[in-house]
Amino acid sequence: MGKTILVTGCAGFIGSSFVKHVRRAEPDVAIVGIDDFSTGRKDAIDASVTLYEGSILDEELLEKIFFRHKPAYVFHFAALPRVAYSLQYPYRTTDVNITGTVALLEAARVHGVKRFIYSSSSSVYGDAKSMPVRESENTPDPRSPYALQKYTAERFCRVFSDLYGLDTICLRYFTVFGPGQYGDSPYATVISAWLEAIYFPDSKKAFLEGDGTQSRDFCYIDNVTLANILAMRSEKVFGGDVFNIAHGQTTALRDIKTLIEQKTGKRLDMEQRPPRVGDVSRTWADISKAKEMLGYAPEVSFEDGLARTVAWFEIRKGGI
Repeated sequence: MGKTILVTGCAGFIGSSFVKHVRRAEPDVAIVGIDDFSTGRKDAIDASVTLYEGSILDEELLEKIFFRHKPAYVFHFAALPRVAYSLQYPYRTTDVNITGTVALLEAARVHGVKRFIYSSSSSVYGDAKSMPVRESENTPDPRSPYALQKYTAERFCRVFSDLYGLDTICLRYFTVFGPGQYGDSPYATVISAWLEAIYFPDSKKAFLEGDGTQSRDFCYIDNVTLANILAMRSEKVFGGDVFNIAHGQTTALRDIKTLIEQKTGKRLDMEQRPPRVGDVSRTWADISKAKEMLGYAPEVSFEDGLARTVAWFEIRKGGI
């Protein structure tokens, strides 16, 4: 392509994984990244990235980046993630997740970006009334500050498309997991948190919130990065449209526990805790819209993704 792309949150789990994926898929792309390392890891950044350390709330920094590099595409991964953290810090997370997104949209509009690709979340649906969840049949019902922040940012993407002609697309990720997701982070998914407890028990203790019957549509990281690349390559005009990005299947947490024990050959002992405030009982995505309009199809199955994630933890453990 010979274009420049801007990747926000380039040191985070999804952002850094995307950079590695797009580097292989589009070797001629120049990659500029921004991260304030509030949650990201410096050792996760690809050496080919032109890195700016700072916040997406820093308007002067954004102007400098957009003026100097003139990115054709913006991939917005940066966020203060997870429901639990937003419940504890609603003001701070709102500032970053909404105001920061609008600051990026404004910079993208002013500097003529071709497409703004926004990382949203399945949490916008709340407890969806029909399953599997289709974008057109389930009115968003955010149940936490994080979910509301993600939905509000989606609406800003739509407004910037409608009013200013900036093409935007919103990808609603279901529970993302895979190699590179450290389980000792407060933002870890249950898979990485439980594997961390198995392989590094001195630094992480396993727990289960609720009775384990709640289920999730877990999405392996390579499928998420593929969706972003497809969103960039598409010749369509999206105008703020939203797409579910998932495997299209749902698995109960108690079954995840069994699978992890089978694949690791280790017993997972967990502390029982009450259900988490703001949590939902089930997520399950209909991904037919993304298949039809983006050509998206998960390349790595859930069980293969889990096996690869276990292998990554094995390598980490062996490297100590």
